[in-house]
Amino acid sequence: MSITALWFCVKRMPRILALIFNLITIFLTIFLLVGCYNMANQATFLTRYEFDQSSPFYSVIKSSFAAGNKTTGLEKVVIKSGYMGICLEDVPRVYNFQGQEATEACFSRKSVSNNSLFTDLSIELFNIPSTSNNKSTSNKSSTPVKLNILQLAQMTSVNVVHPYILMATIILTIILFLLILYAIVPSLPFKIYLSRFTLILSPVLVLIWGLGSIWAHVGIRASYKFIPAASMGIIKVHKGKKSATMTWFSFAFLLIDCIILWALYLRDRKNLDEEIDKVNATKNSNPYDYYGGSSSSNSSSLHSKV
Repeated sequence: MSITALWFCVKRMPRILALIFNLITIFLTIFLLVGCYNMANQATFLTRYEFDQSSPFYSVIKSSFAAGNKTTGLEKVVIKSGYMGICLEDVPRVYNFQGQEATEACFSRKSVSNNSLFTDLSIELFNIPSTSNNKSTSNKSSTPVKLNILQLAQMTSVNVVHPYILMATIILTIILFLLILYAIVPSLPFKIYLSRFTLILSPVLVLIWGLGSIWAHVGIRASYKFIPAASMGIIKVHKGKKSATMTWFSFAFLLIDCIILWALYLRDRKNLDEEIDKVNATKNSNPYDYYGGSSSSNSSSLHSKV
């Protein structure tokens, strides 16, 4: 029984490897999707934002937050953005975060703007004078220029890196896993049609998640390059190395799956062509004996093949 099971595994080893790579991809993409959705997954972030202590404006920002008892120490806050949520760390205890002395919390990517911290983290850098001319009077006013570090993190999750491609990838990867598992089990109906469907689905998955990986890479790199420059060096941005590793490893595993499935298909096609060539060669070399014209044994073998 053990020898039979061993032979079963060896014979189907390529598909078993594809199944293993597919299962790993499912877990990687799911953990990537729920990154920063709660504190248990806050280490899987796309970008991390904080005020740069080496900036010449840091002392001004610190004094601005110190002007209110509630906001004292907010210049030390750290914000992480993910596909589905945003996490905040190092919030001062005096802020009374969420009605308690908590220093960290996570929010869904769209609901973070409803929190009081969203308004309190907005800092006014300077005022731009403006003049409004009326027919009777000329009024001089000033327009404040504000910078909100939490809003920038929210824009990364909501407007730059979308989770929808990743969600579609997870769903299609689960479907591919079930199809490969179905193909491994012997004596099941419709295996030929489902195997052909996997040949279509696997490159589609590579294309979809390849697009999603490049999109995430470009969006994260844009935030890393542009936000510090646009904020005059006030905000420092870090790229999430863990999420980037998970992204490209999952893409690599999907690519390996595609290569394995197509290699198996081409191998089977080659073996089938060789068998057909052997049959044709036998027919052409001795057609009389092949069709059983001179012996009853050939005739019986022909009927058995038919």
